[in-house]
Amino acid sequence: MSELRDYIFAGLDLRGKVILDAATGAGGATEAWARRLQAAGGGGTIISVDIDQPAHIVAGLTERLGSLSELVEIREGDIFALDFLADRSVDIVNCDDTIVFLNDPPLRLLAALREFHRVLKPGGQLIITSELPVEREQEHMGQWRRWNLAKALWALKGEMWSTEPRPQEVALALETIGFAITGQKRFPIKKSEDYEPAMREWEELMLATIEELPWPELKASLRSSVAQVRKQVHDDGYLSVPPTYVIKCAKPPA
Repeated sequence: MSELRDYIFAGLDLRGKVILDAATGAGGATEAWARRLQAAGGGGTIISVDIDQPAHIVAGLTERLGSLSELVEIREGDIFALDFLADRSVDIVNCDDTIVFLNDPPLRLLAALREFHRVLKPGGQLIITSELPVEREQEHMGQWRRWNLAKALWALKGEMWSTEPRPQEVALALETIGFAITGQKRFPIKKSEDYEPAMREWEELMLATIEELPWPELKASLRSSVAQVRKQVHDDGYLSVPPTYVIKCAKPPA
Protein backbone atom coordinates (compact mmCIF):
# COMPACT_ATOMS: atom_id res chain seq x y z
CA MET A 1 0.00 0.00 0.00
CA SER A 2 2.85 2.41 0.76
CA GLU A 3 4.23 2.02 -2.77
CA LEU A 4 0.80 2.76 -4.23
CA ARG A 5 0.30 5.80 -1.99
CA ASP A 6 3.77 7.09 -2.81
CA TYR A 7 2.95 6.91 -6.53
CA ILE A 8 -0.38 8.67 -6.02
CA PHE A 9 1.17 11.57 -4.13
CA ALA A 10 4.36 11.85 -6.18
CA GLY A 11 4.74 15.31 -7.67
CA LEU A 12 1.67 16.77 -5.95
CA ASP A 13 1.86 20.11 -4.16
CA LEU A 14 -1.00 19.93 -1.64
CA ARG A 15 -0.39 23.25 0.13
CA GLY A 16 -3.56 25.34 0.20
CA LYS A 17 -5.37 23.00 -2.18
CA VAL A 18 -9.08 22.10 -2.27
CA ILE A 19 -9.24 18.32 -2.63
CA LEU A 20 -12.37 16.32 -3.43
CA ASP A 21 -12.36 12.70 -2.24
CA ALA A 22 -15.01 10.88 -4.25
CA ALA A 23 -16.25 8.74 -2.55
CA THR A 24 -15.61 8.35 1.19
CA GLY A 25 -16.37 4.66 1.64
CA ALA A 26 -14.72 3.49 4.86
CA GLY A 27 -12.59 6.63 4.89
CA GLY A 28 -9.14 5.15 4.33
CA ALA A 29 -8.29 7.41 1.39
CA THR A 30 -9.65 10.50 3.14
CA GLU A 31 -7.43 9.77 6.13
CA ALA A 32 -4.38 9.23 3.94
CA TRP A 33 -4.94 12.52 2.09
CA ALA A 34 -5.47 14.39 5.38
CA ARG A 35 -2.16 13.11 6.73
CA ARG A 36 -0.35 14.10 3.53
CA LEU A 37 -2.00 17.53 3.57
CA GLN A 38 -0.86 18.09 7.13
CA ALA A 39 2.67 16.96 6.27
CA ALA A 40 2.70 19.43 3.38
CA GLY A 41 1.96 22.28 5.74
CA GLY A 42 -1.83 22.23 5.70
CA GLY A 43 -3.69 25.29 4.56
CA GLY A 44 -6.03 23.25 2.41
CA THR A 45 -9.34 21.41 2.63
CA ILE A 46 -10.49 17.89 1.83
CA ILE A 47 -14.15 17.50 0.90
CA SER A 48 -15.03 13.86 1.44
CA VAL A 49 -18.25 13.01 -0.40
CA ASP A 50 -20.42 9.92 -0.55
CA ILE A 51 -24.04 9.27 -1.49
CA ASP A 52 -24.46 7.62 1.91
CA GLN A 53 -22.56 8.68 5.03
CA PRO A 54 -23.74 6.38 7.87
CA ALA A 55 -23.31 7.89 11.32
CA HIS A 56 -21.04 5.08 12.55
CA ILE A 57 -18.73 5.48 9.54
CA VAL A 58 -18.51 9.25 10.04
CA ALA A 59 -17.90 8.80 13.78
CA GLY A 60 -15.19 6.22 13.20
CA LEU A 61 -13.43 8.33 10.57
CA THR A 62 -13.65 11.45 12.73
CA GLU A 63 -12.12 9.57 15.64
CA ARG A 64 -9.26 8.28 13.50
CA LEU A 65 -8.62 11.73 12.09
CA GLY A 66 -8.38 13.37 15.50
CA SER A 67 -6.96 16.87 15.08
CA LEU A 68 -6.85 16.31 11.31
CA SER A 69 -10.65 16.68 11.30
CA GLU A 70 -10.19 20.42 10.92
CA LEU A 71 -8.85 19.74 7.42
CA VAL A 72 -11.79 17.55 6.36
CA GLU A 73 -15.39 18.32 5.47
CA ILE A 74 -17.50 15.15 5.38
CA ARG A 75 -20.79 15.47 3.56
CA GLU A 76 -23.36 13.48 1.66
CA GLY A 77 -23.41 14.13 -2.04
CA ASP A 78 -23.93 12.49 -5.39
CA ILE A 79 -20.73 12.38 -7.42
CA PHE A 80 -22.89 12.51 -10.55
CA ALA A 81 -24.33 15.85 -9.41
CA LEU A 82 -21.96 17.81 -7.19
CA ASP A 83 -24.32 20.77 -7.08
CA PHE A 84 -22.77 22.22 -3.92
CA LEU A 85 -19.48 22.74 -5.78
CA ALA A 86 -19.06 25.60 -8.22
CA ASP A 87 -17.43 25.26 -11.61
CA ARG A 88 -13.62 25.35 -11.44
CA SER A 89 -13.53 25.29 -7.62
CA VAL A 90 -11.44 22.16 -6.90
CA ASP A 91 -7.69 21.63 -7.34
CA ILE A 92 -7.50 17.83 -7.05
CA VAL A 93 -10.07 15.03 -7.33
CA ASN A 94 -9.20 11.68 -5.78
CA CYS A 95 -11.32 8.75 -6.97
CA ASP A 96 -10.10 5.70 -5.03
CA ASP A 97 -11.77 2.28 -5.42
CA THR A 98 -14.94 3.98 -6.66
CA ILE A 99 -15.38 3.46 -10.40
CA VAL A 100 -16.10 -0.26 -10.01
CA PHE A 101 -19.41 0.82 -8.48
CA LEU A 102 -20.29 3.41 -11.12
CA ASN A 103 -22.69 1.03 -12.82
CA ASP A 104 -23.65 0.49 -15.52
CA PRO A 105 -20.54 1.29 -17.54
CA PRO A 106 -19.66 3.11 -19.62
CA LEU A 107 -22.23 5.90 -19.53
CA ARG A 108 -22.37 6.38 -15.75
CA LEU A 109 -18.59 6.48 -15.62
CA LEU A 110 -18.65 9.17 -18.29
CA ALA A 111 -21.24 11.12 -16.29
CA ALA A 112 -19.05 11.08 -13.18
CA LEU A 113 -15.93 12.07 -15.13
CA ARG A 114 -17.83 14.94 -16.72
CA GLU A 115 -18.76 16.24 -13.26
CA PHE A 116 -15.17 15.94 -12.06
CA HIS A 117 -14.09 17.89 -15.14
CA ARG A 118 -16.65 20.60 -14.35
CA VAL A 119 -15.55 21.20 -10.75
CA LEU A 120 -11.81 21.05 -11.45
CA LYS A 121 -9.87 24.22 -12.05
CA PRO A 122 -7.95 24.47 -15.33
CA GLY A 123 -4.77 22.51 -14.73
CA GLY A 124 -6.45 20.61 -11.89
CA GLN A 125 -5.66 16.95 -11.43
CA LEU A 126 -7.77 13.80 -11.25
CA ILE A 127 -6.29 10.60 -9.79
CA ILE A 128 -8.16 7.33 -10.28
CA THR A 129 -7.26 4.17 -8.39
CA SER A 130 -9.17 1.03 -9.24
CA GLU A 131 -9.11 -2.75 -9.12
CA LEU A 132 -8.77 -5.31 -11.87
CA PRO A 133 -10.66 -8.61 -11.69
CA VAL A 134 -9.00 -11.51 -9.86
CA GLU A 135 -8.57 -14.37 -12.29
CA ARG A 136 -9.96 -17.82 -11.52
CA GLU A 137 -6.79 -19.48 -10.27
CA GLN A 138 -6.49 -21.86 -7.34
CA GLU A 139 -4.02 -19.58 -5.58
CA HIS A 140 -6.58 -16.77 -5.53
CA MET A 141 -9.80 -18.81 -5.43
CA GLY A 142 -10.94 -17.39 -2.08
CA GLN A 143 -11.05 -13.83 -3.41
CA TRP A 144 -12.45 -14.94 -6.77
CA ARG A 145 -15.34 -16.79 -5.10
CA ARG A 146 -15.90 -14.00 -2.57
CA TRP A 147 -16.23 -11.30 -5.22
CA ASN A 148 -18.27 -13.33 -7.68
CA LEU A 149 -20.69 -14.61 -5.05
CA ALA A 150 -21.40 -10.99 -4.15
CA LYS A 151 -22.02 -10.19 -7.82
CA ALA A 152 -24.40 -13.16 -8.11
CA LEU A 153 -26.40 -12.13 -5.03
CA TRP A 154 -26.79 -8.59 -6.32
CA ALA A 155 -27.91 -9.96 -9.69
CA LEU A 156 -30.60 -11.95 -7.87
CA LYS A 157 -31.75 -8.64 -6.39
CA GLY A 158 -31.97 -7.20 -9.90
CA GLU A 159 -29.01 -4.93 -9.21
CA MET A 160 -25.28 -4.85 -9.95
CA TRP A 161 -22.54 -5.27 -7.34
CA SER A 162 -19.58 -4.03 -9.36
CA THR A 163 -17.92 -4.01 -12.75
CA GLU A 164 -14.18 -3.58 -13.07
CA PRO A 165 -13.44 -1.39 -16.11
CA ARG A 166 -10.06 -2.03 -17.70
CA PRO A 167 -7.43 0.73 -17.71
CA GLN A 168 -7.70 1.19 -21.48
CA GLU A 169 -11.46 1.67 -21.16
CA VAL A 170 -11.02 4.28 -18.44
CA ALA A 171 -8.31 6.03 -20.44
CA LEU A 172 -10.61 6.28 -23.44
CA ALA A 173 -13.41 7.68 -21.25
CA LEU A 174 -11.04 10.26 -19.76
CA GLU A 175 -9.84 11.40 -23.16
CA THR A 176 -13.42 11.57 -24.40
CA ILE A 177 -14.33 13.97 -21.58
CA GLY A 178 -11.25 16.11 -22.24
CA PHE A 179 -8.68 15.01 -19.68
CA ALA A 180 -5.01 14.63 -20.56
CA ILE A 181 -3.44 11.49 -19.10
CA THR A 182 -0.15 12.24 -17.35
CA GLY A 183 0.77 8.87 -15.85
CA GLN A 184 -0.31 5.26 -15.35
CA LYS A 185 0.97 2.41 -13.21
CA ARG A 186 -0.22 -1.08 -12.36
CA PHE A 187 0.35 -2.79 -9.01
CA PRO A 188 0.31 -6.60 -8.83
CA ILE A 189 -1.99 -8.86 -6.84
CA LYS A 190 -0.91 -9.45 -3.24
CA LYS A 191 -1.84 -11.72 -0.37
CA SER A 192 -3.07 -10.24 2.90
CA GLU A 193 -3.05 -12.22 6.13
CA ASP A 194 -5.02 -9.42 7.82
CA TYR A 195 -8.26 -10.54 6.20
CA GLU A 196 -10.56 -11.00 9.19
CA PRO A 197 -12.17 -7.51 9.28
CA ALA A 198 -12.90 -7.59 5.53
CA MET A 199 -14.30 -11.10 5.67
CA ARG A 200 -16.46 -10.35 8.69
CA GLU A 201 -17.94 -7.27 7.00
CA TRP A 202 -18.46 -9.22 3.76
CA GLU A 203 -20.14 -12.14 5.52
CA GLU A 204 -22.54 -9.88 7.42
CA LEU A 205 -23.48 -8.04 4.23
CA MET A 206 -23.95 -11.24 2.22
CA LEU A 207 -26.15 -12.90 4.87
CA ALA A 208 -28.30 -9.77 5.23
CA THR A 209 -28.68 -9.63 1.45
CA ILE A 210 -29.70 -13.29 1.27
CA GLU A 211 -32.51 -12.62 3.75
CA GLU A 212 -33.89 -9.96 1.39
CA LEU A 213 -34.19 -12.33 -1.57
CA PRO A 214 -37.68 -13.42 -2.66
CA TRP A 215 -36.66 -17.08 -3.23
CA PRO A 216 -36.80 -18.93 0.12
CA GLU A 217 -35.78 -22.19 -1.53
CA LEU A 218 -32.39 -20.67 -2.45
CA LYS A 219 -31.50 -19.14 0.89
CA ALA A 220 -30.08 -22.23 2.64
CA SER A 221 -27.86 -23.01 -0.35
CA LEU A 222 -26.60 -19.43 -0.59
CA ARG A 223 -25.87 -19.27 3.14
CA SER A 224 -23.88 -22.47 2.71
CA SER A 225 -21.93 -20.86 -0.14
CA VAL A 226 -21.05 -17.91 2.09
CA ALA A 227 -19.80 -20.31 4.76
CA GLN A 228 -17.74 -22.23 2.20
CA VAL A 229 -16.02 -19.06 1.01
CA ARG A 230 -15.36 -18.05 4.62
CA LYS A 231 -13.82 -21.46 5.34
CA GLN A 232 -11.67 -21.42 2.21
CA VAL A 233 -10.16 -18.05 3.07
CA HIS A 234 -9.60 -19.20 6.66
CA ASP A 235 -7.96 -22.44 5.51
CA ASP A 236 -5.78 -20.55 3.02
CA GLY A 237 -4.70 -18.15 5.74
CA TYR A 238 -4.82 -15.16 3.42
CA LEU A 239 -7.09 -13.14 1.16
CA SER A 240 -5.80 -12.09 -2.24
CA VAL A 241 -5.85 -8.33 -2.72
CA PRO A 242 -6.83 -7.62 -6.34
CA PRO A 243 -4.34 -6.06 -8.75
CA THR A 244 -4.71 -2.30 -8.85
CA TYR A 245 -3.98 0.44 -11.34
CA VAL A 246 -3.61 4.19 -10.98
CA ILE A 247 -4.32 6.67 -13.76
CA LYS A 248 -3.25 10.28 -13.29
CA CYS A 249 -4.67 12.96 -15.52
CA ALA A 250 -5.17 16.69 -15.71
CA LYS A 251 -7.76 19.13 -16.96
CA PRO A 252 -5.93 21.17 -19.60
CA PRO A 253 -5.32 24.85 -18.82
CA ALA A 254 -7.92 27.23 -20.21
